[in-house]
Amino acid sequence: MNGILLINKPSGLSSHDVIGKLRTILNIKKIGHAGTLDPAATGLLVTLVGAATKLSPYVIDHDKEYYGEVVIGIETDTEDGEGQTIAVKEVDKELCIDDALKSLLGKQMQTPPMYSAVKQEGKKLYQLARRGIEIERLPRAIDIYCLERTTPVIYENKTARFSFFAKVSKGTYIRTLAVDIGKKLGYPAYLARLQRIAVGKYTISDAFSLEAVASGDFRLLNMLTAFKDCPIVAVSRPLADKVLTGQRLSAEELGIESDTAVISHNDNLLAIYKKKNGRYYAERVWN
Repeated sequence: MNGILLINKPSGLSSHDVIGKLRTILNIKKIGHAGTLDPAATGLLVTLVGAATKLSPYVIDHDKEYYGEVVIGIETDTEDGEGQTIAVKEVDKELCIDDALKSLLGKQMQTPPMYSAVKQEGKKLYQLARRGIEIERLPRAIDIYCLERTTPVIYENKTARFSFFAKVSKGTYIRTLAVDIGKKLGYPAYLARLQRIAVGKYTISDAFSLEAVASGDFRLLNMLTAFKDCPIVAVSRPLADKVLTGQRLSAEELGIESDTAVISHNDNLLAIYKKKNGRYYAERVWN
């Protein structure tokens, strides 16, 4: 059993919890995922079954889309509703929300939150955070392609709240984006709700619940669907044999000139080849 399984993750389970349940349900140990979701978050978790676990670096690169809700006027240590309140400022006027959202569009540097799975100096940040240790984090380049308010702003209990849609590049923390929205407005803020609805071309509408998987009502996607920008080259049996042994290939054999080639035979993923000095060399092979 090899392929991509899209899961609609419920709130309350970590991504690791979901993988553990799938291993039990499917009776397969070799299962991973391509990008975590916080336990409180819901939505699309791209899981990789069997040989598809090798696809993780390629799927992680995909852009992601979210629906979220931000609360203005309160900040927590985890940047979401699960943490302890660390700052409060009463919202006593109407805010220019849409202007703040527009100002956050584009390429920028973002510092990962302490409560995250990012590894620094060999340790996951959230493990340090749980011990009360905060360290300086290395900022990462991200891109906010779209950030739009999707509901009216509700003013109540000296706070403001609204829902939004975001399309972002890999590595973007929406919790931190919520805090940044607050900073643009001059207030503390936290992310109250988050649902991931798309990873590249994979969407929540094609995802299955854990209950559906347990009942056998699911399907695996072909591993070839993981590649968004690379040409897929279907090869003959003789050339497939060369690919499976990792032999170098010429542009003439593949019939392409791009830097990367995804090679298939009979609609099955065989390998990823990279171009170097006019020849193609195997980067990863699926036997």
